[in-house]
Amino acid sequence: MQLFAYNQIGRPDELLIWVGIVEAYPPPAVNFEIHGQPVAAQLLPPGFEPLGDEVCDARGNPLNHRALFKLQWPATTERFQITVRIFGTDATTILTSRRPPEKLPAKAAESFNLLLSSCYYQPNDKSAALADFIRAIKPSPDFTLLAGDQVYLDLPSQQNLPDNKKRLAQVLGKKYQVNWFSTPLQQPGLAQVLSHGPVLCVPDDHEFWNNFPLYQVQLGNTHDEDDRANWKNVAQRLYERYQMSPAQAAGFFRQDVDPLSMLFLDGRTQRDADGKQMFNAATRSAIKRWANDLLVRKKNNQAAVGLLSSGQALLMEKPCRWARKFADMEMPNYDDFLVLTNALAQLFEAEVPMLYITGDVHWGRIVEGVSPRGKTLFYEVIASPSRLIDTVGSDQLNTVKNIFRKEPKPFPKHPSAPDDLAGIKLGNLRLDTKHRQQGDHVAMLRFHAIPGGLEFSVDYICTDADAQKRREHSSTQGPFKLLSF
Repeated sequence: MQLFAYNQIGRPDELLIWVGIVEAYPPPAVNFEIHGQPVAAQLLPPGFEPLGDEVCDARGNPLNHRALFKLQWPATTERFQITVRIFGTDATTILTSRRPPEKLPAKAAESFNLLLSSCYYQPNDKSAALADFIRAIKPSPDFTLLAGDQVYLDLPSQQNLPDNKKRLAQVLGKKYQVNWFSTPLQQPGLAQVLSHGPVLCVPDDHEFWNNFPLYQVQLGNTHDEDDRANWKNVAQRLYERYQMSPAQAAGFFRQDVDPLSMLFLDGRTQRDADGKQMFNAATRSAIKRWANDLLVRKKNNQAAVGLLSSGQALLMEKPCRWARKFADMEMPNYDDFLVLTNALAQLFEAEVPMLYITGDVHWGRIVEGVSPRGKTLFYEVIASPSRLIDTVGSDQLNTVKNIFRKEPKPFPKHPSAPDDLAGIKLGNLRLDTKHRQQGDHVAMLRFHAIPGGLEFSVDYICTDADAQKRREHSSTQGPFKLLSF
């Protein structure tokens, strides 16, 4: 029997704990302690339910379950420890959390810290595990955003996935279990990344398969419509049971930390293959409401700064018809991308600044956007990957090429952030790349309130196994300012 728990993001008044127990039927009772003292917990409906991996005992009883519990936030602004224990046993898991503040701290106080991580391929996390770097990060994150590709259900591409839906669920579910239950399994995984809450997971294509929902030539289980439907249904259920908080079930999550208004979007699970829709109706409405709320704050002479996030980069050129089928559909390929760009155009016209953060692209960067009047209104911050995937053929070719370079690249398998932004438009802003990051990494964004807006810095933390590369390719960028007045 294995136990794991983490603090999923919840509504402002709830401390939400996800509890998973595998290899047990029926799932046993659990209890909770905060700083060693027992606390009450409300088991949310429907109680313990199967994780969706179809793993059963000889009698057909499901063995792997999860449940959500609602606790009261303790009366402290400091970080605190939560212990989850299987009743009557020594099986425990420990996590920490800190209640998000209503307002960003002033510069004289400790910063509000957001950990940004994405694109985690567990098979490549065998030495100098990502967990060790996350454990050592100071300051600890107050908010953890996993910005897509927390699992790679479609990799390795040569895998022979079963057609049978039950067997498919077992194979794909095992990948989730390895990542989430990595600590009890004593394997590399995401358990340590998830252990500093609150945690918000945004889905992207590899929660399903590359370029979901389009078929992929290299993935046999996507060629037939029925096979795609089976895979989609299994992957959707696993995403919902492992990653999705009830607070984001509508397709988005909104949280304000004055003057910062944060909106996190699911642009993947409702995406079609025709380029018409990537957001559901509720999400499109939430984007408009978010922008309008910022405009109202500005009109009322209140500082207003937006933060927006989804599973793909915002500043990407629109792929052509061939590329969108055989590489990736980007957000500009979808009709409802206009909902985003129109909202941003309104904000920039009113000189309301915003920050966009994400992962996905296997490189990191910071881009600044300045208005014709010379006011900085926009930053994009990308952190990707935390552990790079294998790409058979190009990995080997790039490694060989690197041997013969006069100046070998430190990360020959990793792509580089594009040099040129000339073909990309975002309102009437002048875009300029301030930093490029290569290699495996995560980023910590540290926020302070200042008059008229906020100031933030970005700690890019190289997570490569080589200590010298970590020293050379870890850096702090900023501080950067976003001001509405």
